[in-house]
Amino acid sequence: MYDCDEIAEHVNSPDTDPRVDSKYVRCLAGANGGGSVLIIGVVHDHPASVFRVSHLLRRFPPHTLALELPSLSVPLFRRYAHGPDTPPRLGGEMSAAIRAAGDARVVGIDAPDLPYVRSLFRELRDRPDDRSLRRTVLTDLARGVMQAVASRVGAVVAALTPYTPRVYTHIAYEATLLDDPETQAEHEATHLAQHRAFVGVVDPPPVTALVDATRETTMAARVASIRREGDVAVVVGMSHLDGLVRRLTSRDGVTDKR
Repeated sequence: MYDCDEIAEHVNSPDTDPRVDSKYVRCLAGANGGGSVLIIGVVHDHPASVFRVSHLLRRFPPHTLALELPSLSVPLFRRYAHGPDTPPRLGGEMSAAIRAAGDARVVGIDAPDLPYVRSLFRELRDRPDDRSLRRTVLTDLARGVMQAVASRVGAVVAALTPYTPRVYTHIAYEATLLDDPETQAEHEATHLAQHRAFVGVVDPPPVTALVDATRETTMAARVASIRREGDVAVVVGMSHLDGLVRRLTSRDGVTDKR
C-alpha cells in the first residue's frame, strides 16, 4: 500500500527535482479497506508535467493507473506509450504515465461514459426551462463522444497499419524537454499562475461549471470504486485536482497528505 508519509517526504524534500513539487501532488490514505490514492496534477502536455508523472509513477508504482481520458481513448494512448521515443513522442503526460506505470492496469475515468451521461441528463432534467444551457451541454457532449470515437478508430488504424494517428490537439509551450529542470518548473508555475489569475476574475459560463462539476463527480466515483482493489495513481489536469480531492475525501473520510 502507498505510504502517504513517504510520498509527502519525497515531494517536499529539497533534494527532489523542482518539477516534482508538493503543490501538484496529493495522497489520500487508504480507508474502509480500500487502497491509497496518489493524485498527480498536470498542465496538459507541459514538459515539466511529463517528467513529474514519469518520475513519481516509477518511484511509486500503483496497482491501477487512472487517467483523465475517456475509456475509448486508452488503447490509442497505450500505442503512444509503447513507441520508440523516450518520453513518448505523442500523448503528452498521459502516454508518459502509462509507460512509467509498467504493468499497472490502466483505466480511463473521464467523460464521456455512461455514468457521466446519466448524471448530465439528471442535471438537465432539473433545469427544464434553460434551453440554451441544454443545447450547449448536448453539443459539448456530442463533441466529446466524437473525439473519443476518433481515438478508438485511431487505435484500430495504429494496430492494423504502420501509421499511428494523432487525434488530439497538442499544446506547445515555450519551455521544452531540452530546457533544464529549473526552467521547466518555473515556466509551468508561471503558466499555471496566469491561468488561475484569469479564472479568478472571470466567472465560468454555466455550461462549463456544470460540465466540470459533473465530470469531477463521476471521476471521483470511479476512483472510489477502483481503490477497493488496491492503490490507485490518478493523473488529472490541475483544474480538477482540488475538486477531485474534495469529492474523494467527502465520500470516504480519507486524509489528504501533501
